Amino acid sequence: MKKMPIIFTFDVDGETLWLNRDPENIDRPVTLSLGQYGPRRGLPRILKLLKKYDVPATFFVPGQTAEDFPDVVPSIMAGGHEIGHHSYSHKWPDRYTNREDEVEDYARGTQVVEALTGKKLTGYRSPAWEFSKFTLGILKDMGIEYSANMMGTDCLEYLEAFGEKTDIVEIPCSWHTDDAAFWLYSVRIPGKAMQPLESVEKCWKDEFDVLYEEFMEEVEETGDSDIVYCLTCHPQIIGRPARARVLENLIKHIKQYPNAEFMTAADAVAEFKAKKK
Repeated sequence: MKKMPIIFTFDVDGETLWLNRDPENIDRPVTLSLGQYGPRRGLPRILKLLKKYDVPATFFVPGQTAEDFPDVVPSIMAGGHEIGHHSYSHKWPDRYTNREDEVEDYARGTQVVEALTGKKLTGYRSPAWEFSKFTLGILKDMGIEYSANMMGTDCLEYLEAFGEKTDIVEIPCSWHTDDAAFWLYSVRIPGKAMQPLESVEKCWKDEFDVLYEEFMEEVEETGDSDIVYCLTCHPQIIGRPARARVLENLIKHIKQYPNAEFMTAADAVAEFKAKKK
């Protein structure tokens, strides 16, 4: 029986998340400490949880985070998880005004992280979930095999942007299944309020339940489905103690369903490409 891919992804942004929201945060040590929590406390807590339930996951790590927190990449690798490309500096791509600067940043990120993993990075997640007009061509030149950014579907499909079709597989994402939409907070983000734990847990479970039902219906009707459930989290957000319990409850909920399978993004993409040949 076909199984719906369940892809847990974690963006280990560290301080870069805050530095690129406002460069003046370099002089705000309390704000930067929000980012430091991810590598220092959130990530170990998440890795312990994933090990407990034997859940493989994909971690997108900026090169700067890998340099600033040397234990990050080795600890992820030790857990048997996948690491994907997340730029070097976490600069938002739509802020680039020339191709050379974006290329340089990505090349630096590749160099730093691949030196630690010993493997080619095949997946890419954009900082702030956006492309510049240069990004697609850069990804093709880099030999990226999949992207995890777009929000136009619930299904794995081939990436298309700016009217150009590619052979890069796109893993669909959503703010609805992103912890930052509910819990990213600082006094300098206007209009933000943190949501109750129970509400977020229910949201993520309900989203899974509906997608699983649709997946099973499609498989019954056609013999196949490309529906996927992708969760996007950040160790500095989901890695807080009570929020990690929400993640644990979601894992336990999904594991009750026999036709759902946790896998890395790379494994889900390989499976998709094999059946599309």
